[in-house]
Amino acid sequence: PGPAPAPPPCALRSLRVGVAQLGLGYPSPETLVFRYCGGACPAPPTLHALALGALREIGEGAGGAEGAGP
Repeated sequence: PGPAPAPPPCALRSLRVGVAQLGLGYPSPETLVFRYCGGACPAPPTLHALALGALREIGEGAGGAEGAGP
């Protein structure tokens, strides 16, 4: 077996789904369009990572980390 194929690039994808296909219990001629990111997309930043980054910037601007001592 050769190497695994590369994942498709990150892109905005669309999927059209008829309301009747959703199994909501009633027929409808309406169509919904779901848009989502797909492919090899980077993970979005988490709240924890954003807060940690802000704390690091504050610490660097203040001359070092809080509580650092001998």
